[in-house]
This record gives sequence, C-alpha cells and structure tokens, in this order.
Amino acid sequence: MKKQYITRKCTFDSGHRVMNEKMKCFNLHGHTYHCELEFEFNEMEDIGYAIDFKELKRVGCQWIDDLMDHGVLVNPKDEAVIEAAVKTGSKIWYMGLNGGGNYCNPSAENIAKEIFLAMTVLFQSYKDLRIHKITLWETPNCWTTCTKESISNDEASNWMNQNYVSVNQYAEGKGVMNYDDRKDN
Repeated sequence: MKKQYITRKCTFDSGHRVMNEKMKCFNLHGHTYHCELEFEFNEMEDIGYAIDFKELKRVGCQWIDDLMDHGVLVNPKDEAVIEAAVKTGSKIWYMGLNGGGNYCNPSAENIAKEIFLAMTVLFQSYKDLRIHKITLWETPNCWTTCTKESISNDEASNWMNQNYVSVNQYAEGKGVMNYDDRKDN
C-alpha cells in the first residue's frame, strides 16, 4: 500500500511573549492556537483505518490540552514571566529546543517543533504510524508548518533530553486503545 495521511485538528489557548522582539510581541499576550496533527501510514488495520480519529484526540490532542492549554509557554530565560506564572500557580511549558534552561522563544515556529517532537514520542508505540506534519495557526491569518526536516538534530536531541521521559510516561499512562471489537476475543 502507498503512503496515506490522517489529520486531527485541535485547539488550545496559551499565553506567551517573544523576548527581545522590538515590536508588540514582547508584551505578554495570548492566542487561540489551531493545530493540525497530520500522520502518515502505509498499512491499515482490517477494520479499515490505521488509527481511529478518537485515538488521535485521546492521546495527541489531550497531551496538548493537559500541558499547554490555558498555560503559559515560556522562554526558559524569561525570568519575569516564569516568576509571575509560578506566583499565580499557572501551568508552564518551558521551551526545550535549545536544551533545558537555554534561550528559546515560544514563537509559533518553535511551538510547532515542540508539538511535532511530542507527537513523535506519544505515538511511537503505534504500528506503522508516524507524525508527518504539524500546521499551527497562531492567528486566523498567520501559521507555520513543521515537518521532520524543519527540526535540526541538535534541537531534537536537546528536546528529547529534556522531555522524552515525561512525554513517554504520559504515553504509557494513556496506553494504546483497541477499537476493533473482534480483537477482544
């Protein structure tokens, strides 16, 4: 069978700021992000699909909801925003592409890379299913697309060193659901 693709959309709200940006994005602000998680596969299960859309939502979209939605996405060097988030008990996602504690702004491009890497880990136990592309809208008129080629080896290595264990534990906690009732026997 040839490559085929499956896509699930999800939405999340997060605050962020872009440190050292000269215009208005240096201000702490938020967005309603719209994200498309596109996976590729070569083989389908007998039931007629590679994975149920509900499974993409249960694992991938739920991870985004649990870790990023209604939280603040921060550059690990942004001490002021981190302090405010900690003082208010807010959810915080530390950007990890440049390694733990290193400068990495939560731009749409970098957020898409972080989500792509998380999906790589979250779906590693699924047969013949790979994340292919993330499309992330920061506003209705502005978006970015991220593929494996968008991420440098250093970024992937740094992110994995910082996040692999926790994201893998999340995936293990979710498990892999079977949606085919013929496999229950």
